[in-house]
Amino acid sequence: MMIIGRILGVHGIKGEIKVLPLTDDPERFFDLDTIKISKDKSWVDYTIKGHRLHKNNVLLFLEGVITRNDAEALMGQHIAIDRALAVELNEDEFFIEDLLGLPVYNGDKLLGKLTDVMQTGGIDVYIITGGKKTYCVPARKIYFDNIDMKEQRINATIPQEILEL
Repeated sequence: MMIIGRILGVHGIKGEIKVLPLTDDPERFFDLDTIKISKDKSWVDYTIKGHRLHKNNVLLFLEGVITRNDAEALMGQHIAIDRALAVELNEDEFFIEDLLGLPVYNGDKLLGKLTDVMQTGGIDVYIITGGKKTYCVPARKIYFDNIDMKEQRINATIPQEILEL
């Protein structure tokens, strides 16, 4: 499973849901026939009946969600797809969920684990948490030399000035 969005709220009175896309391409939703929505610690399949962009969000009509109350019951839930439906990535591109939890080494020193990625609209910012310390570092190639998915680690060269911010 791959999470691609979060339901923010409802739009109108006919069951349309407002989704925050957690993907670089919000139009990615237009290629999907079905999605999965988390419900009671499991995933429920929904067929997409209609979709459109609205500001920075995606609006979806789902089969079986026909009233505002139906849509409100889904608020706050995550939307996922089967990993097999994920888009093809270029070299040096990664899915955020694959990076989360990886240990980050600055040279030979373990800084901590990658706990979040802030998407700012420009350059992403990696949040690295180690013990009581949290580091916020721009996700730039000059700082992160190598993301080694085979070894399950991130190798970095982050200057001390950045770590002290």
